[in-house]
Amino acid sequence: MPEIKLGGWTGLNLNPYAVWTAGSDGQLDYLSERWNEWTGRSGFGMAWKDSVHPDDLLQIEGTWHSAVQSGEPVDVEHRLCMLGGSYRWMRTRALPERDSLGAVTRWYGATEDIDDHKRAHQALKNSEAALKALTLSLNQQIKSRTDELTALNRHLQCAREEERNRLAGALHDDLGALFTAAKFDVARLKSALAPLSPEVAARIGHFSDMLDKSIDSKRHMIEDLRPSALNSLGLVQALTILINDFTCAHGIKVQVELEELPLKPAVQLTIYRLAQEALANVAAYAQADNVHVRLSRAGDQQGQISVTDDGVGFDASSERIAMLGLLSMHYRVEAEGGCFAVESSHQCGTTLSACFPVDELSATLALN
Repeated sequence: MPEIKLGGWTGLNLNPYAVWTAGSDGQLDYLSERWNEWTGRSGFGMAWKDSVHPDDLLQIEGTWHSAVQSGEPVDVEHRLCMLGGSYRWMRTRALPERDSLGAVTRWYGATEDIDDHKRAHQALKNSEAALKALTLSLNQQIKSRTDELTALNRHLQCAREEERNRLAGALHDDLGALFTAAKFDVARLKSALAPLSPEVAARIGHFSDMLDKSIDSKRHMIEDLRPSALNSLGLVQALTILINDFTCAHGIKVQVELEELPLKPAVQLTIYRLAQEALANVAAYAQADNVHVRLSRAGDQQGQISVTDDGVGFDASSERIAMLGLLSMHYRVEAEGGCFAVESSHQCGTTLSACFPVDELSATLALN
């Protein structure tokens, strides 16, 4: 069918789209020259189907047939065979013209080359899919490495406690025996030499006092290395003894709220060490007058330990936290499945806290 030229419509050949019209029956009766430049084939009537990609043809035929029957507008994407045999993505749109009664009298359409946009969109989707896959892989690697580091940290903490126990045992056995022998020898010397000279008696008494202080220091060292009260008396009593010793040593008032909680032995040791380190930090850095130590439930499934002081505080986001040993606390708490937090600011004091899962099974067994 020859090209129909309708007045100024010949100017449509300059349009980058392939512009076309069709009768009410859906048969194309006008095509701009762009179609021939693209395909090198006729598209009049229903010949346009010969240029559509076979995989898209069934959908296009069905869409066009339904539109002709219903008079609904058309907007569809498909591939079109080009002059060299390659396929490019197109977007075809069509609108109906109606008479005064609403019946379709004509169709006006345009086919747009969207291949570059389509390929760019597909490339973007591929990139997003690749990025998603990479992110998933990295997250899996991070999780795996985090699990490995957590296991390693737990192993190191266990090794550290084992070494503390070994040193505590050595101090108790070796130094204990030496101090005991020395006390007996001093007692014998005092009985034998004290009557001879008041000066000798005074020096022997001074030496005996030094031995007593050394024995007391040894006891504190052993208790710091291996808190025997934790195993024999439980966490609450062990913390009470720790806090009393802290108050006696530093003269800082400590308000105490300690609740018995069903916690695993490893968690109890972690809480004890956290309180021990926190109180040491208060004594060394905080310049505090008051401290509040609280052990309580934090919801149904968690227990919480917190140590709060009214000291000078610090910038919790700075590198100084590593100097205060808080990073070590953080790793120790995480190794036992807990969450560690630091709240502090200049001249507003500091709160160190950690939450741990409670051991409800142990609590149930204890009640039974």
